[in-house]
Amino acid sequence: MSSPGPTVWVDGDLKLQAVLDGPPQRRRLARQLARQTGWRALLNLDEGAVAAWLDRQLDLLATSTIVEALAAIPHHPSVLWGLWIPMAQLMGSMQRTTPRPRIGLAGVPGTGKTTLGQAMAVLGRAYDFSPIVASIDDYYLPLSTRTMAMAANPFAIDRGPPGSHDLQWLNRSLDDFAAHGQCCIPCFDKGLAGGRGDRSGSGCHRGDVFLLEGWMVGARPFPVGPEDPHPGASAAERAWCARCSNVLTEYTSTWERLHGLVLVVPQQWRHSLRWRLQAEARQRRRGKGALSGAQLERLLRCFWASVPPHRALQPARTPADGAPPVMMMAILDGRRRVANMGPPEAVNWPAPVQLPSSSSSSSSASSTG
Repeated sequence: MSSPGPTVWVDGDLKLQAVLDGPPQRRRLARQLARQTGWRALLNLDEGAVAAWLDRQLDLLATSTIVEALAAIPHHPSVLWGLWIPMAQLMGSMQRTTPRPRIGLAGVPGTGKTTLGQAMAVLGRAYDFSPIVASIDDYYLPLSTRTMAMAANPFAIDRGPPGSHDLQWLNRSLDDFAAHGQCCIPCFDKGLAGGRGDRSGSGCHRGDVFLLEGWMVGARPFPVGPEDPHPGASAAERAWCARCSNVLTEYTSTWERLHGLVLVVPQQWRHSLRWRLQAEARQRRRGKGALSGAQLERLLRCFWASVPPHRALQPARTPADGAPPVMMMAILDGRRRVANMGPPEAVNWPAPVQLPSSSSSSSSASSTG
């Protein structure tokens, strides 16, 4: 596998409008992109073809509505060129060759999955597709059912892990979209029930590509060993990990309905906690409810103990029959810039994490997302 790309994959001043306005910026961006071997492998580009590729993309994107809409979504330029546009090209090309493609997007909390979905809605105008973007969070079970399903959770977290989702409705959404290009998706309001969240109606959607995003989308059952979910795990954490691996078998038929997966992961797993701390700080400044650092540590521990990514999400060397292939991966640095991307065989998987010791706080958190 190739070594990780440079920390600054694309310079921060190479925003879309600047590249559209300035030939020197366009040439500089083309040179930087040409150095990214994994990115070129994904797009099947020789080094000398990158400038022409960039010209074609700029021709598609050079409308005021698209430029303004993308500028309104906070992002580093490397995310636009290294993740969003390759993803849009993938979705646009798939809907021309595969009837109503269904794609999964997996990434730990804080990697920008929701933001990517917003970007796909904008870029679909340029790349000729209309996405239905759904989160696996939309499919949480109603509160009473979910509470019973999560009763054994040692983290006092009642939504997020395997078993908290309405797979019957999710499968129906995927099947209805495959048959008719439209489906109904439940609405989940995280503000109900004192922050525990509950279902709040549903909505019907039409499109030609279905994007399902979520931190555990595509996660596979795995044999739980003595070092799982992480070295030094408590007996309760090990038992919960084994329970979640078993429950993941119920998700297999759901993932088999997907044509492929996109993975977005951090260079270091602890970045997820940092990103969530930043998000909670923004919530606090806006006068909204925010989780404490201790609660967020519990979220990270719950995520890792429920679906350890090095066991359940890392691309399999030999994919199981019926499992969707991983089509592309992106690695983000601590500032959520693209550090490396490409097909899974060209991208290094992050090293295992050393989790913080269990929090002594008695406070609870309610979601991993």
